[in-house]
Amino acid sequence: MAQIINQIGTITADPAIEMEWVLVEDVDATASTAVSDRYKVIAHDDDFTSMEFVVRVMMQVFKKPIIFAEMIMWQVHNEGMSVVDVLPKAEAEHLVKVATMMARLEGFPFQFTIELEE
Repeated sequence: MAQIINQIGTITADPAIEMEWVLVEDVDATASTAVSDRYKVIAHDDDFTSMEFVVRVMMQVFKKPIIFAEMIMWQVHNEGMSVVDVLPKAEAEHLVKVATMMARLEGFPFQFTIELEE
């Protein structure tokens, strides 16, 4: 069972010190399961996007160290796709939009998909 803390008020015990007090309420854990769903961001291979660009996207957008960025690039190149990261849905969608926009501005058809992690 999850707990949510709500601020109720402020108690002044000493003029120099204010102590906040809170009420803790029990909340059904199923209410937060949708928030905790995580999604895989998958990069897909194509015949036009340069390897250097893929590495740059991994480093700049997905904040991967160069060694992991290169590993993802090689997996995309050799296997046709690679899981880039597993993130909450909103963050995954945002990063895919940023990476896709970056690719289009550079003239590359680089594509990503998002799938629910099982």
